[in-house]
Amino acid sequence: MIIPAPDATAFIQGYTQLMVEIHGPVSGKKAPKLLNVLAAARLEYLAKPALLDQAIRRLAAASVTIPDEVVSAIRGLQVRKWAYLRDSRSHSVFIDPSGTVAYGVLGLTERIRDVIGGSGAMVETGLFRYGGRYVTDGIVSEAVCSDPRSSASRTMCLPGSGARGRFMCRPGVVRVSLARHPAGGASANGRAIGGGPNAVK
Repeated sequence: MIIPAPDATAFIQGYTQLMVEIHGPVSGKKAPKLLNVLAAARLEYLAKPALLDQAIRRLAAASVTIPDEVVSAIRGLQVRKWAYLRDSRSHSVFIDPSGTVAYGVLGLTERIRDVIGGSGAMVETGLFRYGGRYVTDGIVSEAVCSDPRSSASRTMCLPGSGARGRFMCRPGVVRVSLARHPAGGASANGRAIGGGPNAVK
């Protein structure tokens, strides 16, 4: 449930270079951990997206080129408090805060359950499109172990909700009509349709 190693390496390298450039120099006797720098820079970028283009220009002036696919992925980055429901054989199931869209998500180098130590949690992390899949950046700002199925998953499957529980495993393809399992989980079936307004771009 992780992306191929060469793709992960290319993304991590480009993402790190851009976020460090956005964050700028650090001061103090003790340098902060890289993960904390990346998380802080991610917040800065989300608050002011123009910082990304500025960072790209500064890096280009220093003869550092970031792959276009990495830049596109970062432009579409969505940081939300997702309901991390469970794992299947091929992906982790994330439900967006509105409870109307679920994503089949891959990790970069680790499964999300290995990052937070289990499944069934509300997780604040980044999601983006990369290599034809939905991927998490692995930077977890907050994780609250609970049972997300008790709220978000039920909302997705309420009769007449309009969304009918869109499940997105690959960008541009949406499976409709999520069905409830007796145990409280959800499974996707139905035909493929276009994306929806809450979809990760």
